[in-house]
Amino acid sequence: MNASNAWSGVPVLVPAPAPSLEVGIPSALNNGKSSGRLIGEIDLAATPPAVRLARSYVRELVGQHFGADRSELGDLELLTSEAVTNAVLHARPRKDGTITLSVLHVDRYVRVEVTDGGASPGRPRPPEDPLPAHGRGLVLMKALATDFGTCRGKNGASTFWFGVGVREGWRLP
Repeated sequence: MNASNAWSGVPVLVPAPAPSLEVGIPSALNNGKSSGRLIGEIDLAATPPAVRLARSYVRELVGQHFGADRSELGDLELLTSEAVTNAVLHARPRKDGTITLSVLHVDRYVRVEVTDGGASPGRPRPPEDPLPAHGRGLVLMKALATDFGTCRGKNGASTFWFGVGVREGWRLP
């Protein structure tokens, strides 16, 4: 982001087109994490109950940090569920059996990162096959996230991240 796009400190709706939340090349010092301000981080067992725990954690953490109520956090909760579900069902956990959920404040955005042990070996789906009924997470990311992406650490770990804009009326710390 250049100086002419500097934020004034007043919460606003995210302008269209939204700027990229790709905050630079991950540093080896921060284990592939972005350089935003960490709000909270938690390790979760890479099991299906982690999805509910992750959604609750993000809702409470962001709600307290920004003074947002539950009705304002629906998209954030849904996208968190999708990202954690994907890590639990389709990736390997880290060596200790966990995934890490990190929540950051980057400029006018909340960025959620899910780090796992990397992609599971498997058979790729042929391009002519229709999408399965359970493969709609990317469609939701494209529709609701300001930006999203992945990065891979040197140790094979994979981090999927997405960001949503701070909504009008959210109190910024």
